[in-house]
Amino acid sequence: MKKLTIAALVSLGLGAAAFSALADDRRGIGMFERADLNADGNVSKDEIATQRAERFASADTSGDNLVSPEEFEAFAIAEREQRAAERRARQFANLDTNGDGLLTAEEHASAGADRMDKMFDRIDADGDGVISDAERDAAAEKMRERRGKRGMGRRG
Repeated sequence: MKKLTIAALVSLGLGAAAFSALADDRRGIGMFERADLNADGNVSKDEIATQRAERFASADTSGDNLVSPEEFEAFAIAEREQRAAERRARQFANLDTNGDGLLTAEEHASAGADRMDKMFDRIDADGDGVISDAERDAAAEKMRERRGKRGMGRRG
């Protein structure tokens, strides 16, 4: 159980660092940036229509002006993979604080360290430097309560 708790805390810490790197690139914002085809900072209805037509043409790999379920699925998978690759590249760039294209042990260790320390201290209710099973369970219950208030989905 302790290994699971430690692994969860490490994952949360790195996730927190990665999330902060992505905070300015929420899906809706990126959608409009992609639609700004002439890069003038404004999005017109014509640009949106052009982008939609380009997306349809990209999905229509057979060129018959029809999109089959298979083409639609392939397009969706490719788009999802592209977004994931872009997200990973931004995460890596955020973690690579010296910009040399490599992550050092120090860069990895410092990623989200402050946020991780604060989270650990919140869970360690008695301040003894150890998260007990009871403290872990209490933190999990508190998280479930917050999720219940917001709803379970990402947009909830």
